[in-house]
Amino acid sequence: MGVINEERLLQTFADMVAIDSPSFHERKMADSIKETFAGLGVELTEDNANAYYGSEAGNLYGRLEGTLPGDPILFMCHMDTVEPARGRKCVIGPDGTIHSGGDTVLGADDQTGIAELVECLHVLKENQMPHRALEFLFCFAEEAFGKGSAQFDFGKVLAKEGYTLDLDAPIGSASLWEPTIIDFDIHIVGRGAHAGFHPEEGIHSIAIAADIIEALPVGRVDERTVLNIGLISGGTIKNAVPATCDLGGELRSRDHETALALMEKVEKTAQEMAEKRGATVKVTHCIDIHGYEIDPEEPVVKRFLAAAKKAGVEPRLTGTFGGSDNSTYVYRGGRGIVLASAMYGCHTVNESTNIHDMAKCAEIVLNLMTAEV
Repeated sequence: MGVINEERLLQTFADMVAIDSPSFHERKMADSIKETFAGLGVELTEDNANAYYGSEAGNLYGRLEGTLPGDPILFMCHMDTVEPARGRKCVIGPDGTIHSGGDTVLGADDQTGIAELVECLHVLKENQMPHRALEFLFCFAEEAFGKGSAQFDFGKVLAKEGYTLDLDAPIGSASLWEPTIIDFDIHIVGRGAHAGFHPEEGIHSIAIAADIIEALPVGRVDERTVLNIGLISGGTIKNAVPATCDLGGELRSRDHETALALMEKVEKTAQEMAEKRGATVKVTHCIDIHGYEIDPEEPVVKRFLAAAKKAGVEPRLTGTFGGSDNSTYVYRGGRGIVLASAMYGCHTVNESTNIHDMAKCAEIVLNLMTAEV
């Protein structure tokens, strides 16, 4: 068995951190990944899905033929990071913990995963290790609710099973489910009036917004469902009854049908509250993530359990109320789970990783790549 080279893995990660790659601005990152993988024998092709959004780079996909029998395995990561993401750097502690400079995210989400895949390919190549056929997909704009993977042609993918390296959890964790995520906007049209002279002539759109929020089960609806109103904007000046108000929110549920029913409730409630005060309302929504749940008895899970135990890690099966590109893969017919890849405190300037954890994750991935059917 080849040995993971922590020094090389750390350098690969640090090199990626030095490249700015906020969502929709992944051009330099995509070029770097293509060059790195080409040097390891994997030609990555770029699609034109970015044209749909006007972003800089498309999704990268490639295949490495295998020397072991069995269907290909897909490995997925995303190229983008959340903001603040400009001028990132690695601050390495004596125990192998890596932080950002404190004024940006680190980008461990998801560049730990990419670095781990690169290291596995190094080990396979230098040790001439037999492995399954491997497929790789690197998506843009994952942090914007999977915009890149939503436009990728999964008909190109031969793998029936896949692993996405994109989970903030202890090494050895794997998420088997993600929720349906629906974002929505509510536009309320009341009637403006002078607040000092003729307030009774107005229809107060912000008051209607308050009625809507009060009438909805905002927060944890039940153990499988949450609802949030996170944005409100209305009015133009302090001495006028506000004519319009806008609300923005999202809901998440492990049950797709429950999510759809709750969205109907949001629309109905908004309509009722507006009509009570003589206003009108328009509600629009978008299903950003289609929820899924993988059975623990499925082969894709059992292969992970074996790979983790072989690496000396006690596996832990869990789920997440977040979303990932794996949801699109499953929605398009694949069977995939999301693996912890040594990212901690994601989406904050306190984000960190640890080189020893990255190496252990890479070992698990290497075991998946080299396992015989």
